[in-house]
Formats: sequence, structure tokens, C-alpha cells
Amino acid sequence: MTTTRLIPPVSFEAALAALERSSESHGDPTTALREAVDALWTIAAQAAREGAFASDRVELMQRGKRVLSVIIRRGLASGAFRPRCRTWTEQGLAHALMAGVSARWVFGLPQERSLRAGAAADAALEVLRRS
Repeated sequence: MTTTRLIPPVSFEAALAALERSSESHGDPTTALREAVDALWTIAAQAAREGAFASDRVELMQRGKRVLSVIIRRGLASGAFRPRCRTWTEQGLAHALMAGVSARWVFGLPQERSLRAGAAADAALEVLRRS
């Protein structure tokens, strides 16, 4: 019989800091966006389970938007992203994604009623690839 060692969850601050570091160094904006969205959903879910404070939600929203905006701008600059409306993409897409991240947490939605990270990333990438 094998035993699995339980690894304690990473702190809220450490998870956000790791996401910020990894998003700055990732070469492919598409992969970076997918990984960032997935990480943000995971961080939000863990914070919700742990009963994080409103200030943590605000911090997650601000730092998450900053991470996503950096990735989006890098993808626009490289030509990897070619949205129909560049202005909305630069100013609104990160906010829209973060609204999806926090919806379950804010409204107390059950898992099955919530938007999943993969679906959110797919929808964002569809917007980003339109030309």
C-alpha cells in the first residue's frame, strides 16, 4: 500500500506572486493566458474555501487583471492576438475574465453552476484570434 503525502495548499500571497512571475517569463501568449486563467480560478477557489476576506478579493481582482493585461498586451504586440476591437481587448477583456473568476466566490455559486476556467480561456482566446 502506498501513501500519498498531503501537500499543504500554497498561501494566497505566494500563489499570486508565483503567477505574476510565471506570466512575465512565458514565451507563448496563448499558453500563458490559459495557464493564468486556470491559476486564477484555482487561487479564487482556494481562497473561497478558506473564507478569505473582502480585501483578498480586491487584491485578487487587481493583481489578476494586471497579470492578464500584461499577457494580452504581449500577445497583441507580437501579433499572436488579432481581435476585432483592440481597444476593448486591452481595456476590458482582463476585467471580464476576472469577473468570471470571482463570480462563483462572490455569488456563492455551486461548482456545477459556475463558468469553468477552460471555458473562460477558450472564449477569451476566440475573441483574441478574430481578425
